[in-house]
Amino acid sequence: SNPQSKVTPFAVVLLLVLFSLYVLNQADRLVLAVLIPSGLQCERNFSNDTCLQSTNSTDKDNMTNSMSQSDCIEFNDAEQGLLTGPAFTVIYVLAGLPLAWLADTKSRPLVLLGGIAFWSTIMFLNGFVKTFWQLLLLRILLGVGEASYNPVAYSLMADFFPPKNRAFVLSIYHYGVYLGGGFGWMSGAINNILEWRWTFRLLGIAGYVFLPLAGLAIWEPKQIRERRKERIKGKKTYTIWEVFNYLIRCPPYLMLLVAGSIRNIPGYALGAWLPTYYARAFGLSSNHYGIKVGFVVIFGGGIGCFVGGLLSDWLSRYKTGAKAYVIAFSQILAAPSILGVLMAPSPSISYGILFIAYITAETWLGPAAAIVQDVCMPAMRAQASAVYIGVITMVASLGPVLVPAFLHQVPSFSNCIGIRYALLCTVPTLYILSSILFGILGIVMQCWVTKQKIRHGNYYTFTDEVEREGTASSPSDSDSTGIGSKSNKSSEW
Repeated sequence: SNPQSKVTPFAVVLLLVLFSLYVLNQADRLVLAVLIPSGLQCERNFSNDTCLQSTNSTDKDNMTNSMSQSDCIEFNDAEQGLLTGPAFTVIYVLAGLPLAWLADTKSRPLVLLGGIAFWSTIMFLNGFVKTFWQLLLLRILLGVGEASYNPVAYSLMADFFPPKNRAFVLSIYHYGVYLGGGFGWMSGAINNILEWRWTFRLLGIAGYVFLPLAGLAIWEPKQIRERRKERIKGKKTYTIWEVFNYLIRCPPYLMLLVAGSIRNIPGYALGAWLPTYYARAFGLSSNHYGIKVGFVVIFGGGIGCFVGGLLSDWLSRYKTGAKAYVIAFSQILAAPSILGVLMAPSPSISYGILFIAYITAETWLGPAAAIVQDVCMPAMRAQASAVYIGVITMVASLGPVLVPAFLHQVPSFSNCIGIRYALLCTVPTLYILSSILFGILGIVMQCWVTKQKIRHGNYYTFTDEVEREGTASSPSDSDSTGIGSKSNKSSEW
C-alpha cells in the first residue's frame, strides 16, 4: 500500500517528536536576540527621559539593573546585526545542502540526531564565552548544527502524511517557530534569576535530554526503508546537479524562492530587534516585555499558523495556487498591524496590536513549505527543501543588518527611538511587497498546472503520482517531467 494514503499512529508520534525538537531548535536560535538587551551586551546608556517617556520608575530601575552587570560583552549595533543575521544564516545555508543530500541518500534519522547533539553542545558552550569573537564563532557553528533539521523533517513528514494534509501538517510543525520563539522571549525573565550564561547552558542541557527520546521515536519503518532502497537501486535518487536542473526549470519553485525570501526579511528584522526596541523605546526590562510578548508569539503565531494551514489545504481542493493566495491576502492584512505595533504610545497597546499582527502575518510558513513538497519529487525533497530554506534564510539575514544601517545612515534616526523608524522603513513595506509576489506565485502555479495538463479530481499532487506510477523512474527518464533529460532540456515548465 502507499505509505501516504492515510495518517497512521506512528506518523502522529513522529510529528509530535519533530515538533518538540523544532521548538527547542527555534528557542536556541532566537534566544540570543532577547538576551542581548537583557545583560549579555554591556550597558549602552539609553536610559534618558526622551526614551522612557511612557515608562514608570520601577521599569526604569529594572532596566538599569538588568543592563549594568559586570559580566557582559562589549559590541555595537552593527556587530549585533552580524550576530543575529549573517553569522548564523551564511553557514546555515552552506551546510544545509550537503547535509540534505546525506538525508536523501543515507539515513535520515542519523543525520537528524547528529545535528541535535552538535547544536546542543554549541548552546551549552555559549554559557562560557568571554568575548564578542567567541560568541560570533559559536553562532556560526550553531548554524552548522541546525542546518540539518528542517530538510530532514520536511522529507520525513512528506513520506508519512497524505499530500492532501500536507499544508496543515507542516503548519503544526511550524508552530514550533512560535512556541520556541515564545520560550525564547520568556528566557529574558529567566535571565533576571539565573543570568544569561545559565540560560544558554540550560538550553544546551535540554537538547541532550531530548536526544534519547528522538532516538527512540525517529526511525523509518521497513516499508519506507525498502521504498528508499528501491529509489537508490532503480536510480530514483538525484544528484545535486540533477536537483538543480529540475528546480531552475520549475517556475512555481523559483517564484516561491523570491516571494519567500522577501517575506522572511521583515520576520528576521523583527525577531532580532523587537526586544531591543522595547528596551530602548520604552525602557522596559526583559522581565516586563519577555513574558508578555512570549505569550503573544505563542498564541498569536499559533492561531495564524493553524489557520493558514487549514485554510490552504481546504481551498487547495478547489483552486490551484490557493496556498499562495492565502499567504498573499494575509500579508496585506499584516502590514497595517505592524504599523500599529511600532507607533503605539504605550507597551500595553503595542502588545495587543502585536497579537493581531502575528495572527495575520504568520500564516505563511506551513503553506509555503507545502508548496516545495508539492512541486518536487519525493527523492529530492530534502535537497529542494534545503535550497528553499537556504535561499530564504540567506536573504533574510539582511533584515537584522538593515536596521542598524538605517540607524547609522539616517541622522534623524540616531537617538534611542530611531530603531522604531528603522523598523517602520523595513517591515510593513516588505510585507506588502511579499503579498504582491505571492499573488503572482498563485498565478504561476495555475499556469504551470494547466500547461502540464495535471488534473485528478479535486486535488492532485503531480510529483507524488509521477514517481508512484514510475513515469520518472530515473533522472534520465524524464518524459513528462523533463528532469535531467538530454532530449528534453529545452522542454518548458
